[in-house]
Amino acid sequence: MANCSDAYGSVTLRGTWTPAMCQNLNTIKAVWAAWPYSITVDDDFTPSLLSLGFCGIGRWTFHASLESLDEWICEEFEQKPLLAAAYLALTGAMEQHGSEIEFVYADEESGCLSISTDTVTFAAKDGHLTIEQSIEVPHEYTWEKYLALDFGGEDQFAELVDGLLALLTSDEALREANRERVEDWAKANTLPHATAYHMGEEKTAKFKATFSDMLDPA
Repeated sequence: MANCSDAYGSVTLRGTWTPAMCQNLNTIKAVWAAWPYSITVDDDFTPSLLSLGFCGIGRWTFHASLESLDEWICEEFEQKPLLAAAYLALTGAMEQHGSEIEFVYADEESGCLSISTDTVTFAAKDGHLTIEQSIEVPHEYTWEKYLALDFGGEDQFAELVDGLLALLTSDEALREANRERVEDWAKANTLPHATAYHMGEEKTAKFKATFSDMLDPA
């Protein structure tokens, strides 16, 4: 079974987009949202609203899900003839007008210690959506990058730091006075999703040795 990644970003429609093209894409994206590896777009596209936010679940990475986008949608045609009609109409119009669908997003897969920022552009050919351009920028898997890319990790990091401080002292004033020191240590010595109580004996001992001045008397 594949690990799942979390992605968020924007979907932008490039080139000519008529009301009918937007409506057909809205029909298709409703199916995307129901998949296990889902793509959920914030609103409906219109000719005056061609860029929308989205969140997605990747199969290993979100790029892997996008690579399977055409295959997965076509697998549903037999059971959903209206979907097939919408897809063929959309891809035909996109090919006629040279229109594109561009995904720009950040993606995080904790099981593979992976963070990237990606741009993937789809064009249409012979009734199918195909990836025309793909740019992936991998980033070092650190708390600094995780927090900078706004994956919602602020509460996770605060919980980690609270747990680390609790390993040292029960003195609330001493905790707050040294919180920044512990934050710096956590960013340098742990990875996103770490918790204070699952660091392992060796790292916990290293942490306590670094902050021996804060340890409560035995």
